[in-house]
Amino acid sequence: MELKAILADWRDYDDAAFRLGVFLGVFPPGQKFSEVKRMFRTDGYPLGEMLVDVLDRMARAGVLLKDEEDARYRWNPEPGGLP
Repeated sequence: MELKAILADWRDYDDAAFRLGVFLGVFPPGQKFSEVKRMFRTDGYPLGEMLVDVLDRMARAGVLLKDEEDARYRWNPEPGGLP
């Protein structure tokens, strides 16, 4: 499945980062979010911070939309400036 489909709907930052991690192969496909959620919700977990940073960078590039108020992301259906 493409990341575009995985992030088609709004997802909280931790769920979006987890799904990005599964997509990238960081977490195995059968991994449960509940087993790793602490790495997204606790400071000092480099992997969790890196995955959220990737989401932020994708939002700055226009690939994702970011809802700052609710800390959530989704795929930008009309990403400007991309081929």
